[in-house]
Amino acid sequence: MTRYWAIRTDQQRREFLWGELLAGRLRQGWGYRPELDLAHLADLRERGDRLPKYQQDAWRGNRRLLPSQPDAMQVGDIVVLLHLPRSGVWSVARVTGGYRYAISMQGNAVDGTPDYGHIRDVELLTDKRGIDPVREGASDKRRRAMRPRIRMWSLDGHGDELERLLGGAGSRT
Repeated sequence: MTRYWAIRTDQQRREFLWGELLAGRLRQGWGYRPELDLAHLADLRERGDRLPKYQQDAWRGNRRLLPSQPDAMQVGDIVVLLHLPRSGVWSVARVTGGYRYAISMQGNAVDGTPDYGHIRDVELLTDKRGIDPVREGASDKRRRAMRPRIRMWSLDGHGDELERLLGGAGSRT
């Protein structure tokens, strides 16, 4: 069964994250040290180890990227990325591979620290125009569901409408 997800991305690093998406990599932050690899954190949690706050934060914000976790993103799922490639539009991608961890040495916008180590392989389904939810007629309910709450949340209740929007403008398929 295809699941639908919304992901909030770092708007200060929009150009970098868009380039990564074009290359087939969905990258997420809180991945700035080797010990923040979600597979490593899952092993620590399974052993019953107590995680320091910085590892707890990375786990809480990103655990659904790890396919072995309950209620996690799986190959074939659809991901809607807010404000990519520009503010006000959505880009849509299909998950094509598992989780891997490779810290980007391009750093973040604040202080140049390497980050964005959490990666899922994806296929971009929209072009550089993205989907303008207003122009494409997304319902008010759908637009409200896209308001960022947490880093990643389910859009399963909106799958039919997302498929309709994907078939419209901005689609590569």
